[in-house]
Amino acid sequence: MLNKFYSVLLGCFFLCWISLSAQENEPEFVGEVFVVDSQGIIKQLDKEIAAFTRGVSWQANSWDALSLEVEGGKAKTRIAKGQSVKLIVKAANNNSDPLSIISIYRFKAKKKKRTTVLSENNSGTLMKSRTHTKNQLYFTGKRYGSSSYLISIDDIEVGEYGILVANPNNVDEKKGCDFLLWG
Repeated sequence: MLNKFYSVLLGCFFLCWISLSAQENEPEFVGEVFVVDSQGIIKQLDKEIAAFTRGVSWQANSWDALSLEVEGGKAKTRIAKGQSVKLIVKAANNNSDPLSIISIYRFKAKKKKRTTVLSENNSGTLMKSRTHTKNQLYFTGKRYGSSSYLISIDDIEVGEYGILVANPNNVDEKKGCDFLLWG
């Protein structure tokens, strides 16, 4: 009887320890992102201030395009080519489908800035207006800790990427974590 009590007590202690260690590895603030490398080492991604810009876009062939723009031609964080990318993304809570609140975009990198077209408005012309998803990555995600998601991206191409985290409750919205996948 005493052995069962100690077994149950040990089991409860183990579950509490796992829960606390998951929370230790969560980013502190909404919108922050950690990357998990192939050895399981966790590192915080650099945050950049991104700007939404509106205007003519030759890339989207649009007179009125909404773009996301980050200063600087390259991200500071590098991820080696060939490894699956795992990210821990802090959200307001983890009750929503991660695909509905987390967006990962591939940037077109130039010497001084990185940009991606989010949407185009071609009303009044013969061209269609639309939201751009061709630069958006598909990923799988699951709950992690108390309010984060563990995001997995397989078969990612070399390039510059940025992550937007939206709050489904419209309390707070963060933008601008970015990383570079290099070969």
